[in-house]
Amino acid sequence: MIASTKAMIARHPAAAFLIFFYVTGWLFFLPPLLGASGFGLFSFDLPPQPSILLLTLVSLAGAAFLVTRIADGKDGVRELRSRYFTWRTGPQWYLFALFVAPLLLLVGAAVVQGPSTIGAFGANLPQFLPSYLVQVILIAVLISLWEETGWMAFLTARWQKRFGPVIASLMVAPLFGLGHFPLLFLAGGLTDSGRLTASEFPEYIFYLLVLFAVPVRLILTWVFNSTGGSLPLVAVLHASFDVAASGAILTGFYPGLDGRLLYFGLAIVAIGVLIMTRGRLGYRGPSAVTIPAATPARSPVPLS
Repeated sequence: MIASTKAMIARHPAAAFLIFFYVTGWLFFLPPLLGASGFGLFSFDLPPQPSILLLTLVSLAGAAFLVTRIADGKDGVRELRSRYFTWRTGPQWYLFALFVAPLLLLVGAAVVQGPSTIGAFGANLPQFLPSYLVQVILIAVLISLWEETGWMAFLTARWQKRFGPVIASLMVAPLFGLGHFPLLFLAGGLTDSGRLTASEFPEYIFYLLVLFAVPVRLILTWVFNSTGGSLPLVAVLHASFDVAASGAILTGFYPGLDGRLLYFGLAIVAIGVLIMTRGRLGYRGPSAVTIPAATPARSPVPLS
């Protein structure tokens, strides 16, 4: 039984990873979902943060290493682990990872509220920087690093060898968004305004699966490939998206601004990256589709 299970995982590593993630992920979210902020089956309330931490450590990073060990052996595990120590890259990537999200929000604020918002933000810059940077580093170390172990270093890196970086990112995007679905049913899970109304569900599902997920995955893939597979840098960039759109940052430094403007800014950046890289997203591997050289007639060789 164990041997047959391992053989199945080795043949279908991506499917095994996703099944493990979604099953365990929902199980980890059951306590807060059943509480007062969720479905209200119990009167007590449990915060979602422990569930999120367990999900990223066990369901994403843990699953990535487990499936890699079974499918690719010790060499695959060593390769995956090396992504945590890929730091040496140009300083422009660190600046991009840290500041592209707040800069996009600032541009959005200037467009929507007028250029005077730039001066107001500049006056608050000494207060903004330490608050923002501390939150980004904290989220990157506790959550995003382990989250992107699964989504980027395992799943996207594996799929882009087969389908190319753009298709791989587009395939991962809705799966990544679907992983956030438990937050839809928690008061304050996706918005600081409280519980989502029934009419808001389609809108936020669209954000999770398309408008937010697709640009984020394309940009993260581009940074991962362009920096030699730097997982810490990808984690910092991912954390910066989360922190920039958080209620504390928006209320304190972008008053009156709708955080969803960040989604549109990221979409513009993603389109620019696609054009600039001609769809390669920094990927230096072989093309997803190759034409074999002519050979003498013989029985067809099945594709692996």
